[in-house]
Amino acid sequence: MNNGNKIGSMMKTIARGFCDALFPRVCRVCGRSLVEGETLLCVGCMAGLPRTRFHLDGFNALHQRLGGRYAVDVAAAWFNYMPDSPYARLIRRAKYGDRPVYGRRMGVMYARELLADGVGTAFDVLLPVAMHPLKRFVRGYNQAEEIARGMADVFGCDVGDNLRALRRHTTQTRRGAYERYSNISGSFAIMHPQELDGLNVVIVDDVITTGSTMTDCIRAVGESSSPATINVLSLGATLLKA
Repeated sequence: MNNGNKIGSMMKTIARGFCDALFPRVCRVCGRSLVEGETLLCVGCMAGLPRTRFHLDGFNALHQRLGGRYAVDVAAAWFNYMPDSPYARLIRRAKYGDRPVYGRRMGVMYARELLADGVGTAFDVLLPVAMHPLKRFVRGYNQAEEIARGMADVFGCDVGDNLRALRRHTTQTRRGAYERYSNISGSFAIMHPQELDGLNVVIVDDVITTGSTMTDCIRAVGESSSPATINVLSLGATLLKA
């Protein structure tokens, strides 16, 4: 290593130490200090993540939830989303706590696990679930887009902006399944649909609850274009009550 590289490496080490002193790197679930190589979550919390492992099942509970006119190839979520779980708080911080970097980093982490199991090698384009422009202006970012960008860095594919929100919808919190569907139906459309023809398209979101939002996005893709496959990925998925 020449002197220039040594100095550069030393400066990076000093800068990293300075940043860690001002903004301690801690696990966003348990609060323990992170060590070199850990990102967002410590090894223990990564091991305790309630993974769904849906991607290992060709027809899983998420396929059933999203069942409709258009077939879904891969339907997967990283972990079971329970509102009172510390893992759920991590997603809420990415969504409402002005921490878009959390979404991107979780996208990277999930995509690496999928790729290790052979999922994602054929994906062509990721479509984040769209946010109405006014809502995006107020929040400053779309968390689904941040997640998709993290995944794209791992899969080596593009992030498209073809999926658009046609109208704002009121909050889905505390709504029943039918009310959620009625609130969402017809909210999404595809711009420049020919760009998706023949591609393996992946719709990306942060959490899938009843599946009404994702189902309408699938409808928008399937009605307007002719993709090779439609796939669905999210960080979390709720467990539907019987």
